[in-house]
Amino acid sequence: MGHEVTMAFRDSAFIESSRAEGFETFIAPLLKLQREMNPSPLNFSDVLLNLGFKDTRGVAGALRAWQSLFDLLKPDVLVAEYAPTALIAALLARIRRVTVSAGFSVPIFSDPMPDLRRWQPSDPNILRALDDRLLATVRHAAGARAQLLPDRAHALFHANAHLLCTFPEIDPFGPREGVEYLGPPADSVGGADIPWLNETAPHVFAYLKPRAARFDAVMAALATLDAEVIVAAPGLTADRATALSTPSMRVVPGAVNLDLVMQGASLCVSHAGAGVPARAMAAGVPMALLPLQLDQFLMAIRIEQTGAAVISNPEQPAPDFRAWFTDVLTEPRFREAAKRLRESHGTHDFGKAATRTAARIAEVAQR
Repeated sequence: MGHEVTMAFRDSAFIESSRAEGFETFIAPLLKLQREMNPSPLNFSDVLLNLGFKDTRGVAGALRAWQSLFDLLKPDVLVAEYAPTALIAALLARIRRVTVSAGFSVPIFSDPMPDLRRWQPSDPNILRALDDRLLATVRHAAGARAQLLPDRAHALFHANAHLLCTFPEIDPFGPREGVEYLGPPADSVGGADIPWLNETAPHVFAYLKPRAARFDAVMAALATLDAEVIVAAPGLTADRATALSTPSMRVVPGAVNLDLVMQGASLCVSHAGAGVPARAMAAGVPMALLPLQLDQFLMAIRIEQTGAAVISNPEQPAPDFRAWFTDVLTEPRFREAAKRLRESHGTHDFGKAATRTAARIAEVAQR
């Protein structure tokens, strides 16, 4: 579109590839993680306090580093994908801000910021105390510029536009006002073309992490289904993938072409990351979800509410996976709910979603 784009990454692994594509790149200023972290943070403020926002000097240094980068580059707009310190620095520098996310990194803007686990009772006084502690740290770190900051913690993370690259049904905190749902983009890395071979059997696609505690139990159950099964397991060795494969189950130690595999699928099994469920929704495929972490669990709850999915809670005893998968395959209500989702999102163009997002960013930059 003719804009000059500079990248700042927290992971240096992306530096060289981005430079090879012609982008100027930097390492993002990072905060030091706490030695003792709360394993179950209550709200967005608590998450950030875990991630280094208890350290006033560290936050002050990061804000100065971002300001130096802004002074060098003079950006018209900051585009942030879960970069809270960058958002605060841009607020202090009066730079327009856009967030791009799948939903979890954009908090619900309320006072106090709410408990992430909305199904459990929470003390608003504790939530407010966490907000106040976060705001106090940022104010102290900002020094003489503290008067430019808002008086509520949630307002630190407001932006000129919040672009959610997801569907409302899988926004962990949605559907909500104050954001724009642009739909998920296509995968940045293509996968192997793995076609369905058995025209008469049900087709089960699974996208699984080999590190998951229940990986072996899930794989064993999938292998016993009266169905053709394709499993994508990035990170699995080729030898292990071969050993796990059976005449009815092909295990691929990498990504697969989701457009191809979703066509004709009868069931999709995944950990409820943002990408695979979105493809299943657009294709009208029922889901069995195995979330590994909080953001996935929140997204899984939202999908379950559509009627097109079931969840295995990682904090509860594992179900009989074979019976669990068979239930979703055979119960008409799951297929009917999945069909309704396809009617809503089946025309979504994944390939053009990134271009639409870029166009909205450009609009904000030119205001």
